[in-house]
Amino acid sequence: MNQITTPAIRLFVICFVCALCLGLCSEITKEPIAAQTKKTQDEAMAAVLPDATFETVEDFESTGNTVTGVNVGKDSSGNTMGFVVSCTTSSFGGPLEMMVGVDPTGTVTGVRILSHSDTPGLGAKATEPEFYEQFTGMSGTLAVDKDGGQVVSITSSTITSRAVTVGVNDAIAWVTENGGAY
Repeated sequence: MNQITTPAIRLFVICFVCALCLGLCSEITKEPIAAQTKKTQDEAMAAVLPDATFETVEDFESTGNTVTGVNVGKDSSGNTMGFVVSCTTSSFGGPLEMMVGVDPTGTVTGVRILSHSDTPGLGAKATEPEFYEQFTGMSGTLAVDKDGGQVVSITSSTITSRAVTVGVNDAIAWVTENGGAY
């Protein structure tokens, strides 16, 4: 009996100590991670809709697309400059989170990729300005060049290019359908 209980007790103690350490690390890093996430989002909003102050739209309606959040950008006089639409699309490596700036007329003012799990050196190129800056100034329904559209896709990363384009299209559609209410 001692041959069973002694290793079981030791294993329990080891697991308990490991779980305690993981819990402590989680609590210690929770606030810094939240602060860094907020900073990243604020920087992305400022990049896609410059010179605006932002108010979160609490009651936005997502019509089953990729839109996960909306912020309205206003100028110093309180006039609506545009919207920053947060989207999560399905990409090659998993979810791709992005922010899209759209002015009230439905024209893209900027795009930023917040997080992705795509292949380094391929799909990860969506985070490079050479790719995401091409969306600035576009409007209407967009498509990648492989599908006869105007968005130049990333070489060997058509799935990622399409995922970003879907998010941009959903952001434009949300602003076109709902932007007048703000």
